[in-house]
Amino acid sequence: MPNMPVNMSRRQLIQSGLIGCAGLSLFSPAVLANTPASSATHGLQLASSVKTDAAGHQMLYLTNGTDYSKDAKLLPSGWRGHQVAASPDGRYLVSVARRPGTQLLVQDRQLGKHNLIDATTDRHFYGHGLFSADSQYLYCSENDYENAQGMIGVYRVDEGFKRIGEWSSQGVGPHQIAWVYAKQAAGQPPAPLLVVANGGIETHPDYPRIKLNLDTMQPNISYLDLSGQLIQQVTPPHHQLSLRHLDVAPDGQVWVGAQYQGEVHESPKLIYSHKLGEDKLTAVGADDTLWPQLKAYIASVACHDQTDTVCITAPRDNQITLWQRSSGKLIKQMSQTDCAGVCAHPTQPYYLVSGGDGTLAAYHAGTGHRLWQQTLNGVHWDNHLSWIG
Repeated sequence: MPNMPVNMSRRQLIQSGLIGCAGLSLFSPAVLANTPASSATHGLQLASSVKTDAAGHQMLYLTNGTDYSKDAKLLPSGWRGHQVAASPDGRYLVSVARRPGTQLLVQDRQLGKHNLIDATTDRHFYGHGLFSADSQYLYCSENDYENAQGMIGVYRVDEGFKRIGEWSSQGVGPHQIAWVYAKQAAGQPPAPLLVVANGGIETHPDYPRIKLNLDTMQPNISYLDLSGQLIQQVTPPHHQLSLRHLDVAPDGQVWVGAQYQGEVHESPKLIYSHKLGEDKLTAVGADDTLWPQLKAYIASVACHDQTDTVCITAPRDNQITLWQRSSGKLIKQMSQTDCAGVCAHPTQPYYLVSGGDGTLAAYHAGTGHRLWQQTLNGVHWDNHLSWIG
């Protein structure tokens, strides 16, 4: 991996596309042993919402470069984003505002332009979005806060991200969403279904960050077809296990992480898997003492297509956990300060993990061995990291 200059001039920053961040310096990476060759030859292709010391909240993306000091680009948002969704055709990046934010930041990489999209009346975003396979639609988890109902907003991309409708998320507090493909009759292609992690927590923008229904919350995982109809729904073993983040393995197995809303020392298991048609969630096989240790909080979930593993972060305990998907057994725990965002490299056997202190690190997808790390001074990665290649 090539080194980055310790300090960049204002002119260099502007030329590098670091919008609004004059004075931001990128620290040269501490490259460790066994660095994957692809990290040097192909470059990182990542996006994340970040906060910069110099210019506040931004969307950061790196695209196919090997000199990251020149390849990094920042777009100002003015609000805290959560996940960045990338269209499959590579044209669009969308940073989605966290609850109770009401805007999307859309970057058109083909035209080199960006704009803001406002939420519709009486709705706010929950920080997550997902494009259709043909890149023609964007789906976002949203809150109908006056009626305390979760919604999935549907946006038409070629009409300037016009909101053309919405579906019930079949729960309260929908958070991350992903695609699952259901088997059909012989000769028929698999049917795309939207799987939704409904966290179960009622909120209202008049009471920012206050959870209004902890005694009665009802989290669930819901599968919806492309008309918004409910296909299946499963619930966790405890009603205060707020299901937030998920990812889908190549075989259709859904992995989901929870954030327990009760006393930390009483935390049930926080990580589950599920396959469409199964009647309940399956917990991983870790010792019960792990969950209070992780402060009853899971941040991000990523499955690796090339290995039998899933990587899951727990930033309140500064821990990354690596699990074998087929057995549900813990492979390894790795320490990284304020680790939250994680994504799998699409072809190489490693995960990338970002932290709130500016650290970006790579871990072997089979063993959890740390391969390299670097720090971007003045940049604080938000909770999610997206591969956009």
